[in-house]
Amino acid sequence: MKTLLSVLVFSFGIAASVMAGMPVNAECPISGKPIRLIFRSKYKDQVIAFCCADCKDKFDKSPSSYASHVKVAAKQP
Repeated sequence: MKTLLSVLVFSFGIAASVMAGMPVNAECPISGKPIRLIFRSKYKDQVIAFCCADCKDKFDKSPSSYASHVKVAAKQP
């Protein structure tokens, strides 16, 4: 019983950490192209994703310039 409980607690912990790192956007705020999850930055407690390293670098250099371009994707039920 303790083993099962440990596995469940561990599984919920993994799921929570994965969801915490999910981006709020589906399109790159710089180019408008689909995002790739490997290119992410954190801005004001939100994870923003980008299509490529160049767009991520542009955002990281001046996030306030591009923050208004972030289109928050609709959440899936």
